[in-house]
Amino acid sequence: MPKFSAQKLNIKKKEKCLTNRKISEKSGIPLVTVDKLFSGANTNPTVQILQKIATVLECTLDDLMDYEGSPMQEYYQNKEVLKLAKDLNDNKKLRTLMTLTKDLNEPALNALIEIVNQINK
Repeated sequence: MPKFSAQKLNIKKKEKCLTNRKISEKSGIPLVTVDKLFSGANTNPTVQILQKIATVLECTLDDLMDYEGSPMQEYYQNKEVLKLAKDLNDNKKLRTLMTLTKDLNEPALNALIEIVNQINK
């Protein structure tokens, strides 16, 4: 089960160069509540509060959560892998290509990569 991460929240705040006061103003959440979230004093905020803060920080709720114990934790936190998974999910032809090529041996994969490189030139 994911848990709210004050550490990740603070990283996002720093990335956006925002203060707690500015986040409070932009989100409409009382400053005392924002202070408690960022200090880690509130470890179980409501989804509504987190969504408002995520909107201000221009991130997703997942960006503010820890997925400890999940075997996929490192993959979900890797934005590049997450984007690739979304692309595979959204694009049927790309998904078909992945399905058809996933079991190729290394020489066959190298040949396919060479073909794709030639096409992209």
